[in-house]
Amino acid sequence: MPPKLRSSPLAWLLAVGLASAAGLRAQVTETPQTMGFGRAQVRMEAISLGVAPDTSAPNQYKALGLGTLLVSAGLTNTVDLQVGTQLYVRETFSSAGTDQTRSGIGSITVRPKWTFWSDPSSGQQAAIIPYVILPSHSGGTGSKSTQGGIILPWSADLPAGAKAAAMLEWDALRNEADTRYDSRLYGSAYVKWALGQLLSAYAETTLSESTAGSSTFSGTVGGGATLSLSKDFEWDYEIGKVLGPGRNSWMQILRFRWRLF
Repeated sequence: MPPKLRSSPLAWLLAVGLASAAGLRAQVTETPQTMGFGRAQVRMEAISLGVAPDTSAPNQYKALGLGTLLVSAGLTNTVDLQVGTQLYVRETFSSAGTDQTRSGIGSITVRPKWTFWSDPSSGQQAAIIPYVILPSHSGGTGSKSTQGGIILPWSADLPAGAKAAAMLEWDALRNEADTRYDSRLYGSAYVKWALGQLLSAYAETTLSESTAGSSTFSGTVGGGATLSLSKDFEWDYEIGKVLGPGRNSWMQILRFRWRLF
């Protein structure tokens, strides 16, 4: 993957969407809820299409993900085991009239989730999610090395049916030259409001800092709307402003999710 693609905030959003996938949800921010003992589900983000133009230069990043598959099993009432992969990924970076395109199968993510704290009186929950990414060596889109990290999500109920959530994530990621691992600290938070039975809206922000080199700080601030046609089908559209030194662009992401069973 070209370095510009690897560092794109949109690329991180799509990657984190798989690494921290929790079923049918719009936001990048992970939630701490688990499924319960003996339950199993197979869920798919059927389509994920993102565009991040750079208004300060003639550059544009596009990503298409098809079939982000997640298999989850409840080992206890507070512990889940999840295995996920992206069946097809296509990334294109356009710069000065030249396109660089990579496509293939995404990496495999394995992760347990433990909800270690729950307070029914306030609707608050917290969890810990260690994860490992196994390389697929497919078309330059998947990881070439084993990577991993830890996610700490939290959520709480708010008045009037609103919901707040936040997470802190630490990642150990292989650098582009494949010579060492770099650390990345990632945080995000959102507030979500129900607008009737089918429609909801949310505002979300993300921040990221890495040891990979200078000017590695990045983030996003934006929001979106989610249309839940049923408990198994959901459309989501998100738009956000990209933050960070030398960045002056907007990103747009469209997703369609499908709970298989």
